[in-house]
Amino acid sequence: MEVDENGQDTSTLVNGDVDSRVEPQPLKEGVTGFVYDPRMRFHGNIHEDDHHPEDPGRISGITKILEKYKCLDKLVKISARQATKEEICLVHTPEHWNTIQKTADMSDEDLIAAEDEYNSVYLNNDTAFCARLSCGGVIELCKAVISGKVSNGFANVRPPGHHAEPDEAMGFCLFNNVAVAAKCLRNYHNVERIFILDWDIHHGNGTQKAFYDDPNVVYCSIHRYEDGEFYPGNKSAHFNNVGEGVAKGKTINIPWPRAEMCDSDYIYAFNKVVMPIAYEFAPNLVIVSAGFDAAEGDPIGENHVTPTAFGHMTHLLKSLAGGKLVLALEGGYNLESITQSALACVKVLLGESPASFDSIRPSKDCVETIHHVVNTQSRYWKSLAPQFLDIGEERTPGKIVIDMSEMLKAYRARYLYDKFRMVPAPISNDRLNSKFFNQVTCSQDLFQQNILFLFVHDMADFRAETKAMTNSINITKSYMIDTSQKFIDTITKQDCALIDVDVPPLLGDIRLRPDLNELLLYIWDNIIVNSQAKQVFLLGAGVGCPSIAHLITEREPLVIEKVTGVIMIANEVDMPKVGRGVNLHNWYFDHTFNVVPQSNPYWEKKDRTKSKAFGKCILPARFGNAPIEELLHHYHQEIFRFVYNSLAGRQT
Repeated sequence: MEVDENGQDTSTLVNGDVDSRVEPQPLKEGVTGFVYDPRMRFHGNIHEDDHHPEDPGRISGITKILEKYKCLDKLVKISARQATKEEICLVHTPEHWNTIQKTADMSDEDLIAAEDEYNSVYLNNDTAFCARLSCGGVIELCKAVISGKVSNGFANVRPPGHHAEPDEAMGFCLFNNVAVAAKCLRNYHNVERIFILDWDIHHGNGTQKAFYDDPNVVYCSIHRYEDGEFYPGNKSAHFNNVGEGVAKGKTINIPWPRAEMCDSDYIYAFNKVVMPIAYEFAPNLVIVSAGFDAAEGDPIGENHVTPTAFGHMTHLLKSLAGGKLVLALEGGYNLESITQSALACVKVLLGESPASFDSIRPSKDCVETIHHVVNTQSRYWKSLAPQFLDIGEERTPGKIVIDMSEMLKAYRARYLYDKFRMVPAPISNDRLNSKFFNQVTCSQDLFQQNILFLFVHDMADFRAETKAMTNSINITKSYMIDTSQKFIDTITKQDCALIDVDVPPLLGDIRLRPDLNELLLYIWDNIIVNSQAKQVFLLGAGVGCPSIAHLITEREPLVIEKVTGVIMIANEVDMPKVGRGVNLHNWYFDHTFNVVPQSNPYWEKKDRTKSKAFGKCILPARFGNAPIEELLHHYHQEIFRFVYNSLAGRQT
């Protein structure tokens, strides 16, 4: 990161997000409060040989950089004080309060033993004092903003708080500073509505729990989730957790599915979710759980958010609640990243405009995540486009409600019969027949031809334009795209037998994959093996690919004997490999034509050049990240060239 003599971020980032060369503006005095008490540094790690990321130097480093860039003397000092038991117990249980207080008199041995009872917490004899001081500092700053003593403020405090639950310290947090402050404002200072934005890389499980049933406090968190595997490691951080009772919609989770999210992703989330909801909620105060572990260079967060983005987010939030905004430090474990990010935020609080961006280009994972969040939250907020649908709620007496996928299945089955005289495949297993009704069809010459194709592919893509204020479809501008029919036409015209398996999107869920695995094994054991086919081709597109790989692995000897070629058109998630065994790997590599999009994790695998278990994979040169239907269309000729060459090689 590059900064000028005023502490301005002048870097142009590789990800193309930022071009931040702007003229700094004079900073205003007397508008921004600042809480810092060096005694909060006394909370330290008694394991001297084991450096802890939640280091006391975090808060002193922030103070030093604010002094270096002439911000400190423009800030209004707000003195921290110890939060009282009454205040802290607005969120925490008396038992939790007592447990933390007892650490002041413990021996080192007892402190170490107490640490072992918690999840990611260290303790010393000053921990309880520092936790009370940190919590009290946030309370006092919020009171100063609400009273008008200052317009906004930054609480440079530790230990952090957003993981602390009512009865448990965890994740470096002892007392939940922001939650306690918000409860105090609601209970003692008549603050009607509070908006809490948590941009720490970790989900603030403790804050969410504190307000999950409170309709007067919105808790909105942008965090790394990874299907609940990232700390704190539970499903409460999923976007479908929205609050309960009268507070439904007042909890908003924006869960990133991976690391390496950038400025554009965060600004996109602000523009699409955070700000529309915040404007509609119209808070009297905004509090930010300002963790900087999503910052570029943080070893835990592994995201790429720059000081410029933190400045922009602060700037946007200043437009709410008449500018009444409090930032309270949470995480952030790279001293360079945390100090530069805090500096950018404080400068914006003092009145400087944030540095400029280049252009906002969110990642696909960001857009998908935000789509799900908006879809979920649109039920509760009028400012979000109406996307929420619940087919169960529509099923009331007097209504005919038909799942669109069932309509598409029925239409496709009829179309395949009318055009190709294809009929339902002979599946006598009642469970599978019911599960895949109207999804498995076959040519009528199934048991007469020498060449047979098993084609397993995604359901047709349905594109629909919806009306702005409802979810009604504009029929005249909606259509279906089914590139599988081009393959069906080619196969049936070559006097080849065909089994077509149309896989609905729901079966893309890995938990439902065993059903498709079972179906393909049934088709192999009961239809293909009993057919006249001497040469079989397995063709998978999208979510069907892993189940074809499973079939090859489970039926290895007969597959090697009967299968002439395997074609896979992979999606962005799965590039399956077949089971163990050198013979199988060698055969698979010699008999495959696999098209793998550039975004598939396969291309990042270190062993991809060594392992033949993935088959022979090619990177689409001109269509690197094209969707499945486009790859099927563009590679149609090459796929059947592979088929003809494979047949010629088998015959010789």
